[in-house]
Amino acid sequence: MSNDVKIIELWPCGYQAPCKVRNCKTNAAIIARSVDAGGRPLRQYELCATHADQIAERERGRGRDVVTRGVGR
Repeated sequence: MSNDVKIIELWPCGYQAPCKVRNCKTNAAIIARSVDAGGRPLRQYELCATHADQIAERERGRGRDVVTRGVGR
């Protein structure tokens, strides 16, 4: 992800989609969206709960805020 990314938002996935992580066979439960300093979305990925947790921890380690929007976490 680029240095312009300031926040990672986690949203519930309301449609059928596979997890975007290579070789993961699980259906997506969460949408991870990167947002810039102006609040504009840059990228969006559908992820299973396990991979969403891994991405959230990685991005927190990089100093980015992770915000959950309607996700029971």
